[in-house]
Amino acid sequence: MPSHAQGRRGRRSVAWALSVATALSWIGLAAPSYATGDDYPYAGLGKCPLVPLPPKAPDKPGKPGHPGKPAHPGRPGAPGQPAQPTQPPKPPPPRVCAKHIWFYNGSYGDPWGFALRNCTSFVAWRLRTTNGLSGFENHFGGVHWGNAGHWNEAAAALGYLVDDVPAVGAVAQTDAGRVGHVAWVSAVGDGTVTVEEYNMAVAGGYDVRTVPTSSFRYLHLEDTAPAPYLGSTRAGVATNDAHGGTWSAHTTPGGHLVVRRPSGRATHLTTPAGWSSAAAPSLVTDAQGRVWVAAVTRAGRVVTTHTAPGSAAFSRPRPALRAATTASPALAVDGQGRVRLFAVSGSGTLLERHARVTHPGRWSHPHRLGLRGSWSTHAAPSTTTDGSGRIWLAAVTRHGRLLSRHSARHGLHWSAFHVVDHRAWSVTSTPALADAPDGRVWLAGIGRRGDLVVRHTDAASDRWQHAARLAGTWSPYSSPALTIDPDGRAWLAAVGTKGDLTVTSKPLGAPAWHRSGGLPHGKESETRSPGLTSTVGGVLVAVTGQHGSAVWRRPHGPSDLPAAHGPRGGGRWVSRFL
Repeated sequence: MPSHAQGRRGRRSVAWALSVATALSWIGLAAPSYATGDDYPYAGLGKCPLVPLPPKAPDKPGKPGHPGKPAHPGRPGAPGQPAQPTQPPKPPPPRVCAKHIWFYNGSYGDPWGFALRNCTSFVAWRLRTTNGLSGFENHFGGVHWGNAGHWNEAAAALGYLVDDVPAVGAVAQTDAGRVGHVAWVSAVGDGTVTVEEYNMAVAGGYDVRTVPTSSFRYLHLEDTAPAPYLGSTRAGVATNDAHGGTWSAHTTPGGHLVVRRPSGRATHLTTPAGWSSAAAPSLVTDAQGRVWVAAVTRAGRVVTTHTAPGSAAFSRPRPALRAATTASPALAVDGQGRVRLFAVSGSGTLLERHARVTHPGRWSHPHRLGLRGSWSTHAAPSTTTDGSGRIWLAAVTRHGRLLSRHSARHGLHWSAFHVVDHRAWSVTSTPALADAPDGRVWLAGIGRRGDLVVRHTDAASDRWQHAARLAGTWSPYSSPALTIDPDGRAWLAAVGTKGDLTVTSKPLGAPAWHRSGGLPHGKESETRSPGLTSTVGGVLVAVTGQHGSAVWRRPHGPSDLPAAHGPRGGGRWVSRFL
């Protein structure tokens, strides 16, 4: 039978074990579950940091010159007496949560000036480490960012784009709550965004959630990738055939490709994979009078077809290149009568092929332009052919640089790429090129922060002249459209950040652009681009109709495109701009 001392010793051991288990249970409850990728400097501390244990008091030594007294004779433990069992150490007190969950290592602030373990601290860290904005802190750009509810105003004050269109790496911001809230966008879906955040679903901790896009506004400081549904879609494209008739084409939101002849008859071109609704088709007329069409399928293939000389029937469609489903192909005809095709692949490589004049169904081997993987997959290359037969090419790189080059007057050789200027250009807006009768080439583009810039070359050289910036804030998700009419007047159409379409023109030799008057109040989508073409009868602008069809309008007088009705007609033609 065990002794009473052994029983007490067992009960104390059990009590000590229960105390340790209780303490461990507190620690276990304190640690939150956080998703992979939460490597914020304070990750894993838990939503409830524990109060540190008080320091252990050292044993008091005996007074100098007075050694400790020996055990009293006759007391347990004295010589000749039975030994008293040793008492187990006193268990530590249960660990408790700290009063302030944002207190760590003696500080309430993080290294970049925000409150520790708050949403602002986490997003600041994400911007610094993931987006590459290494200088971001509470006074970034000379502006006090402060609470989350002030971040949209701080970003706008520095000229950053603030809108309702998400992007990977953008700051999701709302004024809701006492001090607002910010999060970091990690993924964009169809009408949803996935955000990473701190101090929202988990007090002082990390969580990930997917919410409707409308839950936030978005601050575009240094996005890492555009939304996957953004592309180079235009309301419509057009070309003039050998008889002066206007051919037009557009893709619908449902992925249908519709080509309209000068007679008004619409042809639906089909492909088993369907057509990408995030890329526009391209049209051109070659020297033999054939009308060429190129478009991107949903499977990422550029398919081409053309009419026969003197015929309205299209040839059998042929795949020509692999391409990003968000980048439109570009067709152009050089001074030798060759049709050239340009497209950006899904990996960001710009490729070119040319059709053989004697065998238009046969294409040359693909030729790479520029560095592999260096081009934006959400903006398309833009081309035009000047009076001497040279093809001009302008395209935006993955990092927002606008580059241009031109081909030789004879042959297939190219000049080197030249940086147009050193501003940051939108990677979701296709630049526009147009050639003028006086030999100049015009270029328009939209910057990352919504500035619309137009410039041209000198008639006697290939150098770009001083740029003119048009007043207003323009959508970086929409591409401008540019054309020159037979009188040398330059026309420009662009969409603002609120979806408002503006058409301006500049007469030959005039110093300023003039806005076209009498336009009814209407809205395009800020992610949809207008079309613009010069015809025998003047200038036509394409906007998007109610059901995704192209509606062409003329600034003055009736449209020369005949009315078409029925399910194959597509759209309704009116005499004024939208």
